[in-house]
Amino acid sequence: MGASGWHYRAPFVGSVKATHRFVQAQLLSTGDYLWPWETFDPQYVAPVPRPRSLPDLEAAKDSENFWDAGTHSILDTHEISEAGSVGTIRPLSATELTEVFGTHQPSAADFDRVFQPGPSGPLADLMGERWTGRSLVLYHNGTPTEVFFWGFSGD
Repeated sequence: MGASGWHYRAPFVGSVKATHRFVQAQLLSTGDYLWPWETFDPQYVAPVPRPRSLPDLEAAKDSENFWDAGTHSILDTHEISEAGSVGTIRPLSATELTEVFGTHQPSAADFDRVFQPGPSGPLADLMGERWTGRSLVLYHNGTPTEVFFWGFSGD
């Protein structure tokens, strides 16, 4: 199938971590994500039930099969971390923000000026390894208003 790029822009709900969980919960509630185990032959691959909640998602991630395919979405991540290891979302650094936006507190207008969907543009150049993501907070008059997440996951 190959990996997929994904991105989400959401209202800031107190912290990047809380916003990450909010986006994941919203995505689970809509069911708008790949769940390849529905098409696998259960004779060869043990089925993994489609999660409908964050605890269901965590249980699915405990399955060895989950990491063989993933959801090709932000659901393939589980924490916000500077480490950039599998399943993490790494926030842009102040240096990266300044290089891309000219400020360490970019506005929605700054973001809209820079963002290009797909595998090109300055944000795509900052992408990490497969099974990881990046994030940045958007501001209005010094107050966080939105978070943008993007990443690359799935097999």
